[in-house]
Amino acid sequence: MAVIWQQFLSSFQFDSYFPLLAEVGVILTLMTALAAWNYIKENKFWYYILTLVYLLSTLIVILTNDWFFFLFAWEMVTLATTFMLAWSDWKLVRQYFVIQFSGSSILLFGALAANAFGYSKIGVIDSVPLQFILIMGIGMKSGLFLFHFWLPPIHSEAPAPVSAILSGWVVKLGYIFLLKIIPVETGNTFLFLLGLAMIVYAGWQALRSADLKIMLAYSTVSQLGLIALAIGTGGKYAFYGAVLQIIAHGFAKTTLFISSGIWQKEYGSRIIYEFKDALSRRPITAAATILSYASLGAVVFTAGYNSKYLIKSAQTAGLLSTIVFFLLGLLSFLYAGRVLYWIFIKDQDYSSFFEDLKQGFNHYQIYSHDVLALLIGMLGIIVVGFWPEMPGNVLAALVEKDFHLLVGFRDTTIYLGIAAYLFYNHSGFKVEARGNLSLENYLQLFLNFFYGLSRRSVRFDTEKIFETFFYNAIFNASQRLHNFVYQDFTIQLLWIPIFLTVLLLWQQIYSYF
Repeated sequence: MAVIWQQFLSSFQFDSYFPLLAEVGVILTLMTALAAWNYIKENKFWYYILTLVYLLSTLIVILTNDWFFFLFAWEMVTLATTFMLAWSDWKLVRQYFVIQFSGSSILLFGALAANAFGYSKIGVIDSVPLQFILIMGIGMKSGLFLFHFWLPPIHSEAPAPVSAILSGWVVKLGYIFLLKIIPVETGNTFLFLLGLAMIVYAGWQALRSADLKIMLAYSTVSQLGLIALAIGTGGKYAFYGAVLQIIAHGFAKTTLFISSGIWQKEYGSRIIYEFKDALSRRPITAAATILSYASLGAVVFTAGYNSKYLIKSAQTAGLLSTIVFFLLGLLSFLYAGRVLYWIFIKDQDYSSFFEDLKQGFNHYQIYSHDVLALLIGMLGIIVVGFWPEMPGNVLAALVEKDFHLLVGFRDTTIYLGIAAYLFYNHSGFKVEARGNLSLENYLQLFLNFFYGLSRRSVRFDTEKIFETFFYNAIFNASQRLHNFVYQDFTIQLLWIPIFLTVLLLWQQIYSYF
């Protein structure tokens, strides 16, 4: 019996920063469980049973170095979170499960291939093709670029506590796995490029979103891109930065999704233009929202600043990397600042602020579960921002890297100046509120883009009749393709082999040159 127990324990990894990540996962799960107490009305017992299954499974995923335990536990995470989505919409359940199952299939193939090539335990994998296969599986399950299409619709439509679970921690599991298999010394160029694309594309989409939860979902993709970029960069400080970004984003995004549920109940809407007098009506929620967005925007004395400082310091391209990271940081600051501008500054009436503030505090019960969850999130952001001696030598790396808060004050001041100019001179980047995202919307936009591109690129000015026929043919073909693909959700999975084929071809071309 003792031998069996010893063999079981040998399948887990209790060194490095993985126990720290497991502890953070427990804290974030506690936050979502507290927030769900007043949010989930029916079958509350079963919801918390699923939460317990989810928590135990995530701990195994983070700590194990055994392929079987890893794959089995991640499937348990998938099943638990799939049924949690049932408290919102069964359509989300079906879509989420199919996407996650597809990613699991690729991961299983990668695990079998790794075991066949001598990697009997989860650890550093030097084979680039094996890394590529596993990255594809992670891409499906954790929302890497090109496979992120499921994340904004599902995260934005799920119940607020479930959105907090998915965005705050579940999608991080894939990146924690990448920390185990990607060599620290070399990183992975393909992962670096995917991360860069995620930051730019999703950051721009977040800046254009008027729906609070859609904006949060896109900002999740953008912030995950920073983790992918850090792991792809390679080097001790980049990996420490990735770990710290996982923690910082976990606290910030869990807090923000819990807050989004409170705002939605308060105003009956998710459109940020409709939030009026938010600071006085919900002061604790407002404080949590401001602090969390400050962390996303890398404001000094927050956890997000420390993580981004380490990742930026790990880059070796000199002036070029400084300029690129400044622009990427500006993009994050703008989409975070834009939400704060509309909720707390634009067209707000603070003439009776203190009277309204007193009324706002009366909204809360002394031991409100929501307030406790938000306070834990704020405490996490502040502690990680101020405590360089954090276990796991993660923040201790900041001291080694000649950490300077003055750099943060400089960047924050410049960002504030640019944001103030843009918001006040461009109406706060006000855009029309878009309808709820769906996977159908993505393909429709994709087809419309190429249809419009064909109209601009191919002109037959001397042959009007043929031109009309040409345009009609493209339009009809696009409509037929759209109707065919969306007769059933399972046919949407046709895009997965298409994306995989494109990425495999890109990998072959890249390795050839």
